[in-house]
Amino acid sequence: MCSSDLPSATYARLRMAMLDAERGEVLRIRQTGRVPHEVLQEVLGALDVEESVLALSTSDSTADREVDLAAPVHPSKLCTHLNEAGERSHPTPITPDGCEECLRDGDTWVHLRLCLACGHVGCCDSSPNRHAEAHFHATDHPVIRSFEVGEAWRWCYVDEKLG
Repeated sequence: MCSSDLPSATYARLRMAMLDAERGEVLRIRQTGRVPHEVLQEVLGALDVEESVLALSTSDSTADREVDLAAPVHPSKLCTHLNEAGERSHPTPITPDGCEECLRDGDTWVHLRLCLACGHVGCCDSSPNRHAEAHFHATDHPVIRSFEVGEAWRWCYVDEKLG
């Protein structure tokens, strides 16, 4: 499977097209003069930020991927689950090619998450089946890590904290 066939690449391509359409609509609304300039600038800024993140996540450049995107959280602000997960080594992914259940069922996913307790690979909450969260509810394994290239953030389901 080439990188352009990956579900995350398809999502990024479609989202970029949506961002272009949204930007066009905001610019059309700006011409009417009925919406305050500050509101339009804030919306355009949010679109620019999302477009930048998508561009980084789909870049094939090694230089762009040298630094993982991680949550800017000081360790003292993390919950005990995130602290404990940070002390353990990362488990070997059970299905490194994708979401375990989606691969089994022939479904697709948007982004992948890795359970730091057992190595289960599940799809994210933006995916139709939300297998990563279902795995948490079935096992009580509290912490996942993004399993996307260039991302190193973690999430604790129990305390709903990012780390």
